[in-house]
Amino acid sequence: MKKVTVQTYLKNKSLAKDKSYEKLAKPFIIKARNNLITMNILSQIEVNQEAKKLLHVPENYSSDEWIITTAYYAMYSAATALLAKIGYKSGSHNATIAALEHFFVKKELIDKEYIEMFKKALLSKEEIDNISKAKEEREIAQYRVNESITKKTAEDAKKNAYDFVAKAELLIRD
Repeated sequence: MKKVTVQTYLKNKSLAKDKSYEKLAKPFIIKARNNLITMNILSQIEVNQEAKKLLHVPENYSSDEWIITTAYYAMYSAATALLAKIGYKSGSHNATIAALEHFFVKKELIDKEYIEMFKKALLSKEEIDNISKAKEEREIAQYRVNESITKKTAEDAKKNAYDFVAKAELLIRD
């Protein structure tokens, strides 16, 4: 399968240059942080017996599916913040991931105004792969019942989400 390029997303308007979006970088990071809080609450429900009792949560309840989902959306909101910071608006998850790789990994965006930002911190190919992997895991967790969602997958998703959001915060600081 041929990989869709950023130019394709720009052409079909799933990705667009929009300078007015720059002001939304910080609100998107706040949204990412709120998703991390929700992820942490879901995580705590499983281990906190007092919370389970108070909320009438059955003993065998697993929040892994929603931990993975909120981890992904935390990463996605942070990714949207990064694109907003450089004046791009994305209308699809796949376009967002492709744009991150294009602008933050391949370093093809070389406008003078962005050089300092790139010197401070760049996203690694692995970090972009983590958001792509989180997207796949979120889809499995949400839409399939025959795939087992493991505690390790949820824990890995949590770690990746915290790391990615922290890195995104570094990149959008003024």
